Amino acid sequence: MIIPGRTLLTRTIIRNVQNPALQVQPCGVDLTLKRVLTWTSPGTIDLENQRRQTAATSEIPFPASSTTTPEERFLDLPQGSYLVEFNETVSVPLDLMGQIFVRSSLFRSGVLLTAGVMDSGYVGAVGALMQVLNPAGLRVYPSARLAQLVFHQMSEEVEGYAGVYQGRTAL
Repeated sequence: MIIPGRTLLTRTIIRNVQNPALQVQPCGVDLTLKRVLTWTSPGTIDLENQRRQTAATSEIPFPASSTTTPEERFLDLPQGSYLVEFNETVSVPLDLMGQIFVRSSLFRSGVLLTAGVMDSGYVGAVGALMQVLNPAGLRVYPSARLAQLVFHQMSEEVEGYAGVYQGRTAL
């Protein structure tokens, strides 16, 4: 069973929603862009996470709002891969799991979003891998709606997520 977008807000499962009138959808809530990052080092992954090390990142800043008009505050991203962080945060109940889907306006522009499962019990920041496949790139503005977060009802409550990313306020 999929939880309606309005229910996600009333139950405060999704927080920091920028514009509920625009973001709440029948099957979820649109996620908006907070920041864009690139990788500056390799990551390391193993079976038991003993050697795990996430890749270091560097933010691609938007032009300062004090020196530009809203129409001039954008990033022109060339073809490539980016880590995007959303404005919205989550507090996932023990009987739900979340999934992020790309908005159709992105894939129609040659851009894909990929993210992992949002486990029951996870609390914190939300992000995704954004791949700009379009050879002409992508122009993106602050708080652009990039994805839709959908929650599915689990058949029972579970213990919940207890990993290293729990409670993170940023990616």
